[in-house]
Amino acid sequence: MGPLLVLTSVRLARADSERDEVAPLDKQPVSAWDHIELSMGFIAGQRRYTSTPWALSSGSGLPGTSAIVDPLKRAPYDNVPMFGVRYDARLVVSYVRMTAGFDMPFAATGLGAGDGRYSIGGVDRDVSVRSIHAKDLRFGIGGEYPIGPVAPYVDLVGAIHWTSTTLAIDGQSHDYDATTFAFSLRGGARLHVRKWFFATASGEVGLVGDLRWGAELSVGFAFM
Repeated sequence: MGPLLVLTSVRLARADSERDEVAPLDKQPVSAWDHIELSMGFIAGQRRYTSTPWALSSGSGLPGTSAIVDPLKRAPYDNVPMFGVRYDARLVVSYVRMTAGFDMPFAATGLGAGDGRYSIGGVDRDVSVRSIHAKDLRFGIGGEYPIGPVAPYVDLVGAIHWTSTTLAIDGQSHDYDATTFAFSLRGGARLHVRKWFFATASGEVGLVGDLRWGAELSVGFAFM
């Protein structure tokens, strides 16, 4: 009888362990542990480049600094929808978050919105926008307050933005580059599906620079 009871107890304990293993969410307050995060996901947002200090990188350039109309300060540069991918690495210690990441956003706008005939340096010229490209290197400092498997957070993000655009002026390509710095405020929440696996969603608003607003949906791994 004794061995039977022992065998039954072992089977029940194993069943409980298996149920815990396949639970949809960790019941432990795992979001509170100090850890390192690696994540990837998708981003979306809008940017404004009308104040960007563009510099000519190839082509003859736009003649005349006192041009009546500057195509780089009109549509589509005043409101550029961007979609792309994001990679992040993060250290969380005592509810303090330190982030480094890289973004690759792509313009998703009707570039033809800026096409037209402009008076540049006193000469009427045909201008069209061929492309807008961007890459971002981001750094963030923030904090989070874990509640069970969920950790709401807020970050102050500083980012170096490398942006380039190509204009066709009277059929000739002119490339312009700019390197700028931007500050933004980001808030979101991280949900631990397992201790080592999580999903996160956030929203972002620009404070300084070309970013107007942004959103992110990512998944990642946590370890220490």
